[in-house]
Amino acid sequence: MHVHMINLPGRRGSLHRLISAILLGFGLLMTTGLATQGFMSQELIDHPIWKDLLETATNNALENTLQPVPQKAGRIQVWKLSGDTPAPGMPPLLASLAPGFYNEGDMDRRASSFTDPDYAVLVTSLGKERLVAAIDISDLEQEQNLIALTGGIFLIMNLILIIAVIAWLYVRLHRPVQAIALGMKQLDPERLSQRLPVHYEQEELKDIACGINAHLERVEQFMARERALLDQASHEFRTPIAVISGALDVLARQTLPACAAPPIQRMRATVDNLTEIMVALLYLSREPVASSPDDPVELDRLLPGLIKDHQHLLDGKPVQFSMHIHQTLSLRVPEAMLRIAIGNLLRNAAENTYDGTIAVRLKEGVLSVTDSGEGFDTAQAARHYLSLLRNSTRAGTGKGLGLFLVRRICERFQWRLTLESMPTLGTRAGLDFRAQAVIGE
Repeated sequence: MHVHMINLPGRRGSLHRLISAILLGFGLLMTTGLATQGFMSQELIDHPIWKDLLETATNNALENTLQPVPQKAGRIQVWKLSGDTPAPGMPPLLASLAPGFYNEGDMDRRASSFTDPDYAVLVTSLGKERLVAAIDISDLEQEQNLIALTGGIFLIMNLILIIAVIAWLYVRLHRPVQAIALGMKQLDPERLSQRLPVHYEQEELKDIACGINAHLERVEQFMARERALLDQASHEFRTPIAVISGALDVLARQTLPACAAPPIQRMRATVDNLTEIMVALLYLSREPVASSPDDPVELDRLLPGLIKDHQHLLDGKPVQFSMHIHQTLSLRVPEAMLRIAIGNLLRNAAENTYDGTIAVRLKEGVLSVTDSGEGFDTAQAARHYLSLLRNSTRAGTGKGLGLFLVRRICERFQWRLTLESMPTLGTRAGLDFRAQAVIGE
C-alpha cells in the first residue's frame, strides 16, 4: 500500500558536532590568549623605559669630567668613542652605530649571529666623539623566549588533546550511536523477536539499547494480544453468522411475498460480507509464513461476480457498472483478501456516485475503479484518508474497519493503493498488483 510519509524537519544539531565546536572554540581562544601574551612580552622588551634608563646613564656620564669607564659588573655600560675603533670590553657591533636609540629589535636585525647578546643602545653625539650607552637585556630576552616556547608547547599539547578528545568522542560515542540508529532502521516490522545488541562499553548507550529492547518487548506482547483477540473474536462471531446464514437458507425455501426478496438478498450479501471479513481477520491475525503458496486466483474471472454482488448498491439510482478487462491476471493470494480489497473500492464508488457510470478496468497489472461522482480535493482527501487509517486502529472507535482491512491486506501482499480525483470530475481508485508475483497475463 502506498502511503505518503511526512517529511520531518532536518536535524537541529549533532551533539558530537556541538562538543567538537566547543572544544575547537576553546582551542582558538587559548591560541589567541597565548599569542597576545607573547606579543605583550615582546612589547615589554621593547619598552621605552630602556631609553629612559640609558638617557639617565648618559647624563650621569656627561656630568663626570673623567673618562667614563665601563662598569663590567653592571647592566648598563657607557663608552666614549672618537672613531670606529671599539673601546676595551665593547662589543664590535656597537662601535659602528650612528647617533640615536636602538631597541632590541633594531639590534637583532644588525646582529651577525643568533648567539650575540641582546642590547638596548643609546648613541649620543659629542661633536667629533660619541657616547655609547648600552644595557644588556640578554637574560630578559632568554626568559621571554623560554616563556614563548613553553606557551607554544602548551598550545600544541592542548590542540593535540582537543583533537584526541574529538576523535575519542567519534569512536566512543558518535559511532555507537550511529550503530544503534542503523540497528533500529534494520528492524523488520514483519519479524518478531528482533532485538538490538546491548554489549556496549558505555553504560549510557547500553541503557538506551536496553530501553529500546524493552519497548520492542512491550510492542510484541501488545501485538500478540491483538492477534489473540482477533483470532478469538473471529471464532466467536462465526457461530451467530452461521445461524443467520442458516435462517436465510430456510427463508429462501419458503414461499414469501415478492417484496421480501430484496431485503433477504441484502441480508445474504451482508452475511457473505461478514463471513469474508471474519476470514480476513483470521488470516491477518497470523504471522506470514513461508509455507506452500496459495492457490492462484484468476482476477479477470472473479471481477464479474464481485460486480454482481455489489449491484444492489445501485438500486434506485441511474448508475451502472461498466467492466473492461484487457488481460488475464492470476495472483497467488487468498480469494477472500481480493474480495475484501476490491469490494471496498466498488462499495465506495457505488455509495458516492448518484448518476452516470462506474468503470471497472483491469489493464497492465492495475485494477482501477473510476466513478462519475462529485470528486474531491486530492490533498484534503489524502489527509482525511490517513486520519481514518490511524483512527481505525484505536480501540473503541468501531469505524473504518474496511479501510483497516484494506490497509493490512495491501501491506501484507505489497500492493499499492492510489486515489486520484478532481472536484466535479469523479474519482479513480487503483490497486497496483505489479509489485507482487503475477502468474501469467
